[in-house]
Amino acid sequence: MKRFIVFKSRWMVLVGMVFLLPVLGGCRDNDEPPVFQAEGYIIGYHPCVGDATVMTSKGEGKGYLVATIGANPDTLMLFGVPTDMFDVPLEWHSSLPEESREMFKMKFSYQISEENIGSRYHCIGYFPGHILRYLDPEYIVLKAEKI
Repeated sequence: MKRFIVFKSRWMVLVGMVFLLPVLGGCRDNDEPPVFQAEGYIIGYHPCVGDATVMTSKGEGKGYLVATIGANPDTLMLFGVPTDMFDVPLEWHSSLPEESREMFKMKFSYQISEENIGSRYHCIGYFPGHILRYLDPEYIVLKAEKI
């Protein structure tokens, strides 16, 4: 009888471990922000960053104001767009002409940035009112391609 109780106890421990291991092993780091996919086009620059190449935690690239297209359109301050993807004229400053936007379309994956990249660049100047609302939050490109 004693042997049966010991066997039963060990069996319960083993069964418990079988059910507990996937729970413990399946834990993942939730510190990484979610990744989003979008298509969109460049509509301008960050007023302080301009045409500068910036470093992000995911690499280096340009910072652009991007209008997404699709079911839920949005406007994003996006950093890390590959430097050789587009040749956007700097004289357009913070807003590209509407007719030029088709030249600057892309498909990209991105996530929210916790780096405050725009604040690294100090400038004294006029921020057009329509740009201010898009400067925070900032987003980082993970992957991008021209379309």
